[in-house]
Amino acid sequence: MNQLTVPALTMSTRDIAELTGKDHKHILRDCLTMFEELGLDPMGYAQNWTHPQNGQTYIEYLLPKDLVETLITGYSIKLRYQVIQRLHELENILKPKLMLPEDLPSALRALADTHEQLQQAQFEREIAVKTKAHISDKKTATAMATASNAVQENSRLKDQIGQSKRNATVLAVERLTGKSYTWPPLNKWCKSHGVKPSKVHDDRYGKVNTYPAQAWTDVYRVDLSELFGR
Repeated sequence: MNQLTVPALTMSTRDIAELTGKDHKHILRDCLTMFEELGLDPMGYAQNWTHPQNGQTYIEYLLPKDLVETLITGYSIKLRYQVIQRLHELENILKPKLMLPEDLPSALRALADTHEQLQQAQFEREIAVKTKAHISDKKTATAMATASNAVQENSRLKDQIGQSKRNATVLAVERLTGKSYTWPPLNKWCKSHGVKPSKVHDDRYGKVNTYPAQAWTDVYRVDLSELFGR
């Protein structure tokens, strides 16, 4: 007999940090204390989250409702209220789907719809928190998604000319630092680490190598994130 599972109500520590205005690292610290007190394995709740701008991966915890409520017990009334209100919003999405249709196809469709609604609600919440305003209609959501795509496209174009925080050509770094660098040590680093430098267009030479940020750090102590972040 096929068993159907209604999506569980969960909230990420990153979402809790946004709602309460606390640093995410402090939320993670509180979670670890809670896990230890309850004898729970943190890895059972851990997942990776990739930052859309710098491409770095971070750890966050995905907590069920009971652990969310346990975590925020020690927070101020105002912060608890904000998190609980968010939980109620998510519960209202799940409630209509708790009574699943009896036939399998309809039940599967109902579960799929619920999952999509939860994903959309999470997306809209993150955008609303970052902009300090709730998204009221799909047009606004589409406009903000377009803006996000534009940022990603701009980052992609920077990668192509070697001027990014992840990769950079020798010429690009020289222009910003006013210093001279040679490529052989960078190329040697890439070979020793099994990394193949990417090729980008250059008006003078046609194609030149662009080297990863770690190579610049290890060989010349140049921090691309700081350099290009200026």
